[in-house]
Amino acid sequence: MTAIIADHIISPLGHGTAANMAAVQEGHSALRMYHDAPLEPYCASLLPEMPIMDGLTRFETLCVEAIRKASEHYAQLPADRQTVIILSTTKGNVEHLATGDDPLLTTSAQKIADRCGNRNTPIVVSNACISGVCALITAMRLLEAGMYKHAVVVGCDVLSPFIISGFQSFKALSDEPCRPFDKNRTGLNLGEAAACMLLTADEQLAMNAYGTIVSGAIHNDANHISGPSRTGEGSLRCLSDVLGEKDKLAFVNVHGTATAYNDEMESIALNRAGLEEVPVNGLKGFFGHTLGAAGLLETILSLHALEKGLILPTRGYSEQGTSYSVNISSAMRHTDKREFIKVLSGFGGCNAAIRVRLGVPTEVMPQQEEVTVKPMAEVRLTPKGIWLNGQQLPTTETGEALLTELYRTYIKDYPKYFKMDTLSRLGFVAAEILLQSIGEERFAAREDRAIVLGNRSASLKNDTDYQATILPDNYYPSPSLFVYTLPNIVTGEIAIRNKYYGESSFYVLEHEADLLPLAQLAMQQRNTRSVLAGWVECSTKDNWEAHLVLLTK
Repeated sequence: MTAIIADHIISPLGHGTAANMAAVQEGHSALRMYHDAPLEPYCASLLPEMPIMDGLTRFETLCVEAIRKASEHYAQLPADRQTVIILSTTKGNVEHLATGDDPLLTTSAQKIADRCGNRNTPIVVSNACISGVCALITAMRLLEAGMYKHAVVVGCDVLSPFIISGFQSFKALSDEPCRPFDKNRTGLNLGEAAACMLLTADEQLAMNAYGTIVSGAIHNDANHISGPSRTGEGSLRCLSDVLGEKDKLAFVNVHGTATAYNDEMESIALNRAGLEEVPVNGLKGFFGHTLGAAGLLETILSLHALEKGLILPTRGYSEQGTSYSVNISSAMRHTDKREFIKVLSGFGGCNAAIRVRLGVPTEVMPQQEEVTVKPMAEVRLTPKGIWLNGQQLPTTETGEALLTELYRTYIKDYPKYFKMDTLSRLGFVAAEILLQSIGEERFAAREDRAIVLGNRSASLKNDTDYQATILPDNYYPSPSLFVYTLPNIVTGEIAIRNKYYGESSFYVLEHEADLLPLAQLAMQQRNTRSVLAGWVECSTKDNWEAHLVLLTK
């Protein structure tokens, strides 16, 4: 149980949670048409111009401002030695690739932490569209393990030609306000926002809580890197893990992107989980898809709606457009129930859900089971060679050719390998050789194994390559390249190959040593018995390394 004591939202609908809540209650939407050459016209929700803090970017300013406002009644908390700052974002300052400035997420996170006076190493969660909920789950695990007493979780993304052109290359954007779950839905809209939540495990501060994160779950659907499972496998597993007592649920707040496959998948998962009668709502029709901010923004509004006894409507919905019927809340409803589930899905096959309860925690923070974790196998891979459990394997090639040599020697029969980017090839080959070495049965569906990876530069090489395709005089955005500008895609490639339905998470960290505690905390997830964990760094085609270890209880 993790207490929620404060929050703040900055969006095109207003500055502050109260302003955003009022706008949604009044039925306002921030979605508008924009015409920015060389982009095709697009419908989105963009923040107005705002003052930029000295020494920070627009993205960083939004994060710091959201934290500052959320902390108005807890001014000392962000700088407390027992506070961790967790940043949820998909692309951060990626537009800086066009100007030559530093685009690294680790740089931004450190600047945000420094501005807040926090001396602990910040954590960046970059797990595609589920990043916000993953960040909340990470915070909950850290607090419940006693590693920190408080957490500041902030989610933010700002739009740029990089992001917009990528979604346009997928033909995923609607040129009108989106219509989640509707028969006539034509795609998603993008949006800008920043949202912050303050969480605590301090018993005294928790008495001021207005909400409690009861449980959380992350699962991969092991289906496709850019398309959800047609049977809702990952979302279903997340819903099942956090479901608890169904009759206590006021509603399920869904991802609801208004794309054909996402909404269909969610309707299937809700039905398979026995939730077809529970009210369902989605908020993308008000804000668009705010990427790394979505999980926080939508959780905050859902919680404050419960405070008012409300189930917010799904703006844009009028007629059922999915094969499986769900109880879409098309207009404002009232409820006296006190709990809801927030669920998200994203590229790389990732899915996440949390169950949230109105009010202060009613149970004592659970004492975490003492878990002894041991490494079963270890592999290290660099452009110069590969070492398995400390012994160098024979190879003849170096650099990128080494990866292909290892593929042909140890894998041979997975042609999709040649479609992967270098980061995914690196993680994929290292994982294959490690898993082959332990002699276990392969390719049987399992959800007791998690994949937790991280690095320092996220998907920098792919970002640089994609940026070269959207120059004004050389504009040809590629969907096959854009999908690999999400660093968590490598976890999806490994999950698909091995039919792993357990957790898949990706962190961006300054140091490799910071990853191991996060990987070990994945053991807190129900049914998880082992974790494929490691560092997969790839900043350029010649600068890469992987260090993977299989940890087991």
